[in-house]
Amino acid sequence: MKRLFLVLFALSPFLNTAFAQIRISISILPPEPFIVRPAPPSPNHVWIEGEWVPQGNTYVRQPGYWTVPEKDHIWVKGEWIHNPDGSSYWQPGYWKPIPHMGVPQWIPEPMYLRPPRPNNHTIWVNGEWIWEGNHYMYQTGYWTVPDPNKIFIKGHWAQWPNGEWYWVSGYWKRLPDECFVSACPPEPQMSQPPQPTPNHVWIGGEWSWRNGNYVYQPGYWIQRDPHKVWVRGYWHQRQDGGWFWVDGYWEWV
Repeated sequence: MKRLFLVLFALSPFLNTAFAQIRISISILPPEPFIVRPAPPSPNHVWIEGEWVPQGNTYVRQPGYWTVPEKDHIWVKGEWIHNPDGSSYWQPGYWKPIPHMGVPQWIPEPMYLRPPRPNNHTIWVNGEWIWEGNHYMYQTGYWTVPDPNKIFIKGHWAQWPNGEWYWVSGYWKRLPDECFVSACPPEPQMSQPPQPTPNHVWIGGEWSWRNGNYVYQPGYWIQRDPHKVWVRGYWHQRQDGGWFWVDGYWEWV
């Protein structure tokens, strides 16, 4: 027994910190803050979602951040775990070692026809690249009715410091109630300026949540990137009737 204690003591600095954290169960989840994610500093960076840390008898939010991960490690996002009695506790995120899955160049998304949106209650879950048999396999996207207050954060290609590329998986994210409005605001009628050159593409206007309201961001022309295509955002309706703007994004092609 003494020898086992000494071994565990020696290994303690290397144990996953998720197991060392004290778990505090609470009956009501704290409101999720709405944070505008800043632009990534470089293709080497990945976004670490904010974590909930126990403090006294409740949890406080630690903001998210961009970081360059250690090679062959991915971040496993933390999540709320529900107990049988209805209470919940936060299971912290952690860095997970993975088999090497780098490729010399990112892979463009296959061209396929996105099916029509069934109704306003569905959101689009983007296709994902899955590592199988020492190479990436593509899984096509689909429309689905999400859990209340959740949206899908699209996966993306990132680059190891050695230049190889790997896929960062998408995930579901909980939104605060305040981001859902009872009705979609009318889109302002604005004239589209002339196209500067044939090499410019039009980015349609988008809605952004700022200071408790949706604010319209007018469209604009941008220099065409042969590797990307813009997919405009849309309004998503929650089951209880609340509306939320799902942001547009660039798709690698």
